[in-house]
Amino acid sequence: MLLTILVLSFFCGLFSGLLGVGGAVLLIPLMLSVPPLVGAGQLSMHEVSGITMIQVLVASLFSCLMHNHCGIIHRKTVLAAGIPMGVFALLGSAVSKYMTAEEMLFIFGCLVVMAFFMLLKQSSDVSEAVSGEVPFKLAGSVIVGSSVGLVSGIVGAGGGFILIPLMVGILKLPMRLAIGSSLGIVFIGALMGSIGKIMTLQVEWLYLIPVIAGSIPSALLGSYICNKSCPANIRYLLLAMVFLAALNTWKDIYINFMK
Repeated sequence: MLLTILVLSFFCGLFSGLLGVGGAVLLIPLMLSVPPLVGAGQLSMHEVSGITMIQVLVASLFSCLMHNHCGIIHRKTVLAAGIPMGVFALLGSAVSKYMTAEEMLFIFGCLVVMAFFMLLKQSSDVSEAVSGEVPFKLAGSVIVGSSVGLVSGIVGAGGGFILIPLMVGILKLPMRLAIGSSLGIVFIGALMGSIGKIMTLQVEWLYLIPVIAGSIPSALLGSYICNKSCPANIRYLLLAMVFLAALNTWKDIYINFMK
């Protein structure tokens, strides 16, 4: 199981740095489906949500540091959305202790479908320059951070995969700036969400070493690749990733429903 978690954390950490997501949008369905396939055992949704929240915390931190070094983070938006996101992620993490695995999986499934259609509707012209004056919307940032934080705290996801389309569509940030900024917001939310998961005893400490060891180097690598890539290509890759995650998640929901 430890080796499986190490490999999956490395893979998802790479996408975290590259696409500005925490990585849980991929890690949650992979953690539920891959271990049984390789004979490593079966993890419950509560165990998975604890693992993924810590993975998101680590991956988003190192990815955010790399993006900040390259100057592609909108600090005002990060603080305005990140602080309420952290508060509501803590609340969501505490609430999740009293929810069933089926309820948590259903919420996650609805979230990835929403993210997919938002990305699909947005213009493919995402090559706006990061330089110059970028609009700052305080009220919009607070609303986005609060709503995403509550749901991400429940399911153990950082919420970057839904934050990015919201930041591009509602807050009007250029795609590359939205990616970098989302990592800062995700980190604040994941920090509070991790505290909630730990306080409610939903984190298996044995799994933290492979999660951290796998996430750090791949998150840094993904951030480096992102800074060298075309924003439109990143958007299409994010769209494909969210689609596959939605497909796999709703397959699991269907299987659970038919049992």
